[in-house]
Amino acid sequence: MYIKNLFFVSTKLLILVIVFLLSFLFISCSSDGSSDESSEDGGIVTSRIKNENSNHSISDYENAGLKKPKSIKADAVDKKTGERITPEAKEVHVGFFKSSLGPKDIEVRFYKSHEDALNYGVPPAETTINAAVEAGGAVKGAGTFAKSSYGAYIVSGNTIMLCQVQIEVCDELVAGLK
Repeated sequence: MYIKNLFFVSTKLLILVIVFLLSFLFISCSSDGSSDESSEDGGIVTSRIKNENSNHSISDYENAGLKKPKSIKADAVDKKTGERITPEAKEVHVGFFKSSLGPKDIEVRFYKSHEDALNYGVPPAETTINAAVEAGGAVKGAGTFAKSSYGAYIVSGNTIMLCQVQIEVCDELVAGLK
């Protein structure tokens, strides 16, 4: 009788533990799925779209904290393919931003409109950030020998902003745009 009761209590305890573990796994693995972010690198957010109705200029970025922006060729051509690196870009500037993560490089590509930034700017931005992942095996990390240090980008109005290493750098700069 004692062994029978012990077996009954053990079975109940085992069932209770299994239900608890399954509930914990279900809650911790669930997500609401609503986001305008792209995270194709094992959970690392690599892109965002912000300020869809804005039309920015380089002075907007300077006022937001972009330091020493230098204009580079917007019509540069890839030596291997002969195709433009930033098709339809009107201007391209590189500078740095003093973020909470330290000073980081920023590249800003200007387009005629938000639609042009999405249509013509996103594919080259994806190519640029994927070069860092393919060359180094990760967006950042020790031993990474990446061709590009840009690990993420934000489409803000008529611009594509490439962020060194991670998107939080650009989040801080976008927060200062008017």
